[in-house]
Amino acid sequence: MPPPPPESADPGLEECLRLLEAVPAAAASSPAFRRHWPSISASLAALSAALASPAFPPSAPLLAPLAAALGALMSAATDAPRLAASLAQLAADARLLATPAPPPSAGAAAGADSGADALISRLRLGSAASRATALEELAGTAAALPESGAVVPHLCRALESGGAGAEHACAALLPLTAASRDASAAVAARGGVAALLAACAGGTPAAQAAAAGVLRNLAAFPDLLPWFRDEGALPLLLQLVSLGTPRAQELALGCLQNLTAGDGDEGQRLKVEAFQEGALACVKDFLDAAAATSRIAVSAQFAAHVAAALGSDRSPTRTEAALALAELCGNSAGKSRHEVEDAVPRLVWMLEAKAVSERDAAARALAALLAASGACRKLFRKDERGIANAVQLLDPAGARGVDRRYPVTVLLAVAQSRRCRKQMVAAGACGFLQGLMTAEVDGAKKLAECLGKGKMLGVFPRT
Repeated sequence: MPPPPPESADPGLEECLRLLEAVPAAAASSPAFRRHWPSISASLAALSAALASPAFPPSAPLLAPLAAALGALMSAATDAPRLAASLAQLAADARLLATPAPPPSAGAAAGADSGADALISRLRLGSAASRATALEELAGTAAALPESGAVVPHLCRALESGGAGAEHACAALLPLTAASRDASAAVAARGGVAALLAACAGGTPAAQAAAAGVLRNLAAFPDLLPWFRDEGALPLLLQLVSLGTPRAQELALGCLQNLTAGDGDEGQRLKVEAFQEGALACVKDFLDAAAATSRIAVSAQFAAHVAAALGSDRSPTRTEAALALAELCGNSAGKSRHEVEDAVPRLVWMLEAKAVSERDAAARALAALLAASGACRKLFRKDERGIANAVQLLDPAGARGVDRRYPVTVLLAVAQSRRCRKQMVAAGACGFLQGLMTAEVDGAKKLAECLGKGKMLGVFPRT
C-alpha cells in the first residue's frame, strides 16, 4: 500500500490521478470502509471525471487537500464517515472548477449572478485569507444575492469552523434567514442550531449577537422548533439574556419569545421547559437592568458618545452605534435628545450603506429620533437625500432583510409636510406601499392615506 504524500509535498494533477487509480484496490482491503464504499466510490468517480476534464486547472488549490484525503483513505488514517463527507465536498469543488465559465451577458441580473458565483467559488476554493475576505463581503451583501440559497451550505461550514469565519457567517446568515424560510430550514437541517449555540457560548460579542439573531429567525418557524429542544437551547439562551451584550440580550430574548409563542405540542413543551429553567426571573432581571442602564446612560450623556461612533470607518461599529442610539432615544428622557441631533446626517448617509444590517440599524435609529424630536425632524427634512434613501428601503427587491416598519415610521414622521409628500411620491413610494399594505406592514396604510392628500396618489382607491 503506497504511503500518503508528505505534508510538505506540493502534489500536481498527475499525482492526484495516480492516487485515484490506486485507491480502490487499497481501500478494498480495509473493513472500515466497506459500509461507506458506495458513497466513497461515487465521489471518486466524480473526481476522476472532473480531473480528466480539459477545463480543470492543473495548478488548482484543490489538489493538495485532495491528495491528503486520498492518502488518508489508503492508509485508513481517518474515520470513514468524515472522509466520505470530505471526498464528496472535494468532488463538488472539482466539478465547479471543471465547469467552464459562462460567457458574459448584459443586464444587472447577469452581473449579480456572476458576483454570486464568484463569491461561492472564493468560499469553497480560495486560500484562508481569500475565504475570510469573501465571508466578510458576503456578510454585507448576502440578502441581495439572487442565488442566496446556494451560499447557505458554505456559510454553515464556516460557522462550524469558529473564529472570525463564524462571526462573518453569522452576520451573513442573519439577513438570509430573516428573508427566507427555505434558508432557515437549510441552516437547521445542516446542524446549524448547534453551531449557532456554540457561537453564542464562545464567540466574540459581535458573533454572539448575530448568532442569537439567526436563532431568533429560525425559531419563528414552528416546524424548526424540535432542533432547539434536541440541542438543549434554552439554558444557553437564558444565560445570554443575563450576561450578553445589550444587542445579544435583545436578540436572545426575541428567540425565547418565538420559541414559547407557539400553541402546538412543541411550543407547549418549550414553555414548560422555559418556566422550569427560570425564564420569568431572568426576563424580569433583564428589564430591571435595562431600565437602570438607560437612566445611567442619560445622566452620563452617553448618547452623545454613541452618536459620535456613527462616524467610525467600520461598518459593524456604525451598526452597533445606531442600534444603541435607537434604544437610548426610544426609552430615555427628553433632555438627552438634543445631544444627538448631529447624528441625523450620519444616519441618512448610513441608509445608503452596502451592508443591509447597517441600513436597517440606521432606519431604526432615525425612526426613534424623528418620533421623539421636532428638531431632528427638521434636520431630516433639510437633507435632500433623506426622503429618497428612506423610500428605497421600502423596495422589497433592493433592500431584503430590512424591517419595513422603520422606514415607514421615518416617512410618517415628516409626512405632514406637503413638500416631503411630493418627494416621497417622486421617489416611487406609491408602488412600494401597495405591496406593504398587502403584507399588512404597520403604518403602511396610514402613510398611503397621507400621500393621498391633495390627489397626488391616484393608485390608491378611496373608501
